[in-house]
Formats: sequence, structure tokens, C-alpha cells
Amino acid sequence: MILLMAGLGLGLAITLALANTGSLIYVTALPALILGSLLIGVLFWNSTLNLVVAIAGFVVMANNVEGFQLVEILYAAYLYALLGLWFVRYRLLDKQPIVTSRADGALTVFLALLPVTLVLTFTFNGDFRVAASELISLSMLLIYYPVRHTVATHRTGPRIILLTVVTLGALVAMVNLIEYAGDLSNAWAAVQIAGSRVVVNDCLLLTGALASLTLLVYARKVWVAGLYLGAFALTFAGLIVTQTRGYWLAFILGFAALLYLMNARQRARTLIGCAVAGGIIFGIAYVMIGPFLFVVAGGIIERFGSLGTALTQDLSLINRFRESWAVLRHIAWNPLIGYGPGVPYEFWDIVHQTTHIDTYVHNGYIGLWYKYGLWGLIAVMYFWLSTARRGIGAFRTQSADLWTRLAGISGALPMIAVLVATLTANPFYLKNYLFIIGVSAGMAAGAAARVDSARK
Repeated sequence: MILLMAGLGLGLAITLALANTGSLIYVTALPALILGSLLIGVLFWNSTLNLVVAIAGFVVMANNVEGFQLVEILYAAYLYALLGLWFVRYRLLDKQPIVTSRADGALTVFLALLPVTLVLTFTFNGDFRVAASELISLSMLLIYYPVRHTVATHRTGPRIILLTVVTLGALVAMVNLIEYAGDLSNAWAAVQIAGSRVVVNDCLLLTGALASLTLLVYARKVWVAGLYLGAFALTFAGLIVTQTRGYWLAFILGFAALLYLMNARQRARTLIGCAVAGGIIFGIAYVMIGPFLFVVAGGIIERFGSLGTALTQDLSLINRFRESWAVLRHIAWNPLIGYGPGVPYEFWDIVHQTTHIDTYVHNGYIGLWYKYGLWGLIAVMYFWLSTARRGIGAFRTQSADLWTRLAGISGALPMIAVLVATLTANPFYLKNYLFIIGVSAGMAAGAAARVDSARK
């Protein structure tokens, strides 16, 4: 039926264009407009398909280009239209409650009060452009609600969302690895090759790597396991070349949590899967970059080896601790309500030997407290820890179906893992981080709600 309507619309558009103008531009533009409208109509008619496209399509936001690109603006408009339509349909038309648990309540209160914090921005002479950017980034957490609902209520919701998250991770890994290959091709010295890195999308890659590894362990068919193995190798390689030590540690924490929650046989499969993926990554890297492989590997090993001395010898990390102390002094004067988004602070930067003024705080917990006060910190952390706990609970429910359990643990693991990375990389500031956190939390909470519903 849809194809028939599209064909009729295309034929009508061509006929009108030739009859009225004879212009080739109209012959192509008008049918494209009609077909695009039909496609958008189909997407918004099917809310699950719409959500899948929105999650996988977030790859267009995963770039390292400064400023807003046209495709990013179009995607943002599409995402907000999806969220707005979902809330209208779910709350106003279907009369369903948005808040279904205490964790939902904590997030809802936090998001609802965010516009009020602009009063603080005005009071403390903050930058409203920065504040608006921060609030837009935080609005990415709204994706939590449709993801939670789909996982909890759709017949195959856990499988659909989980596979979409793995797909997004693989696509983002491709973007990162292509950029990394470009950096290597432009390098003119060994030190540049060893130090090449892609510093974006680490949280997206972490989530994709943990989710694909989990699916690999529980795969029941060889060819399916092969697909998950490829996805894990791709996302893990992408995470490695970010050379972000905080997210390396985050992966180790998530990996350790996964091993702890598994039985002995599953642990063995996990370790074997990691070993095979490592071999695949090494083999492909050797074919692609040949003699440069050992230079790159040396740089990565040196970066990883610096973890033990980073606290005392890494000036950049020490600088972040000085930054945190400076912000804590501000918090001591106003711990309850905070200063609002976009309000700057200053501290002595030992790297550049100058007074540094900024609104970004590298320690996510301190940054959250500084901007939104103790109430904001408590609301977000309660939501964060509660959804992770509920996701683990769903995974441990042996009576639940396998995909529900996998969605629960795949949503919980990134939230556990990011707890350590948040000490040095603020996930409450950038859209990439907040979007995937919202999706992960939605998977964990949706799986728990599905388990609770089955018990009734």
C-alpha cells in the first residue's frame, strides 16, 4: 500500500512538473519532496521504527567538526519532533503516566526544573549562550522515556533497542577509525603516529563495546556470534584509538562487573571472545598500516602504562584536580541551589601558566553540584544508580526472557563503567554522552519494568 501511494505520488509530481514548467529541477525536486514527506509520515506513524532510526541516526552527531552542520540541525529538529510527538501521544492521548518509578521521578524533577536555573545564570552573570547549549545537551536525556517504554511494552522491544545500540556503536567506530586513518596518513614523524588519537565519541564506543561483548557471550548460533564478534572488535578498536585513559578504565570496570555477574562458563567465553577480537584487531591493523603498527602500539602501551604515574606526573590531570578544588571553593559558599549553567569560574592553570576562566568542569560530579546545587546532584545520581541497580536486577531474574535480561545488563554496565570516567571527563555537558546515557538508562529501566510486569 505504501509503495503504491509512493508510486502514484511520484507519477503525479512528474506530470504536474512537466505540464506546468517543463523544468528539470521541478521534475526532481517535487517528487523528492513528496517521497520524503511520505517517508517521514511512515516513520512518525510507526513509533518503534521512528525510535530506531533516531538512535542509529545519532551517528550524524558523532563528528569532530566545529560549529553546527546542516545535517546536525536537521537531525536535531527530527529528534525533538519525535520526542514531542511521543509525549503528546503517550501522555495526552493514551493517558499513560510518564513517571513509573522513583528513578523516573528524580529525572523528571531535574529536567523540569532546568529552565528555572536560568534565573541563577542571570543572578551570577553567566553566559546565556553557554547556558542554552548546556540545557540543550541535557535535553538529550529525554530519549530515556521512549526507550524505557519501548523496552518495557513492545513485544520485541529489548531486542530491537539493544541491536540498534550495537549498530550505533559500530557506525560511530567506523567514523572514528576513518578519521584516525586520515590522521596517520597526514603524519610526517614517528612521534605524530604514536600520539595520533580521536578524542570524541568515547562514551558511545564504550556502550557499544560492552553491549556487543555481552551479546557475543550469549549468542546461540555461530554466525550470529561472528557478527557480534565483529561489532565488538570494531567498537573496542575505536575505543582504543581515542586514547582516553578514563574510558579505558571505564571499560575495565564494566568488563569486571560483567565477569562478576556471570558464571564460570560464561566468563571463559568472555575471555576467549576478547582474545579472538584482539587477534582480529591486530591482524587487520597489520594489513592496513603495516610497519607503523608497532609505532602505534608502542604509543598506546605507553599511554596505558602512564596510568600508574598520572596522578603525580601528568600535568594535565593535576591541573584538573586544581580546577576541581577551585570549583569546590565556590560550592562551599552556595552548596544547595548552585550557580546555574553558563556561570564561569577561574583558577590558576599550571599547564599554560595563566589564569583560566571557563564554564566547563572536568569532574562531572563537582560540575553538576556547582551548576545545579545539591538538589541536582542528588536527583541525577539517584536516577543514575537506581536505574543501574534495576538493570542488574532484571539480568539476575532467571525467569525473564533472555533479551530482557541482556537489555537490562547492557543498559546497566555503561552506567556503572562511566562512574569512574566522570571523575575526569564530564558527561553532563556534551550531547553525545547524555544521549547514550539516556538510551542506556532506558534499556535498564525498561527491562526492569518488563520483569515487574511479568510478575503481576
